[in-house]
Amino acid sequence: MKGNDKLKVPKLGQVGIVVRDIDETIRYYREAFGIGPWAVFEGEPVECVEKGERITFKGRMAMAQTGRVELELIQILEGRSFHSDFLEEQGEGIHHIGFFVNDFDERLAAVKEAGIGILHQGFLKQMGLTIKYAYLDTTAIGGVIIELIEQRFLGLPLFAKSLLLPLGAKIAERIYR
Repeated sequence: MKGNDKLKVPKLGQVGIVVRDIDETIRYYREAFGIGPWAVFEGEPVECVEKGERITFKGRMAMAQTGRVELELIQILEGRSFHSDFLEEQGEGIHHIGFFVNDFDERLAAVKEAGIGILHQGFLKQMGLTIKYAYLDTTAIGGVIIELIEQRFLGLPLFAKSLLLPLGAKIAERIYR
């Protein structure tokens, strides 16, 4: 299989883990491994399509930087998505690896052109931050879902994510404690 330059991904940016209880998982990772601070968000996608159908769900996400990689915890609170299906079928665990891109629409077009399916695609919006994401059907070989993620703040690409996430997490911890 020949490589596709349009699909070449940047360095690994995220490891996503589906969990039953974000608070319990954060507490464990903080106490056992010193991982933190954590930024915790709750909400639902503005738009989400799964297997060609619109879906709605509400969830919580928590993010912390561990070196150059973001650790993301995902807990579904209401409704169903393929995250909750994963939890039901496989239990808690690593769900996907993610790559941050600044040309999401072009990459998604290349994904479709290459014949790679899209399992779940959505759009999140909160406090000036917008996130486009798509989980690719890449489990046939290697068993791992790949996610493409584009983050923007006030319409500008989020280049300094590794600096902003810890700062946002520290602010969030002070507000919500």
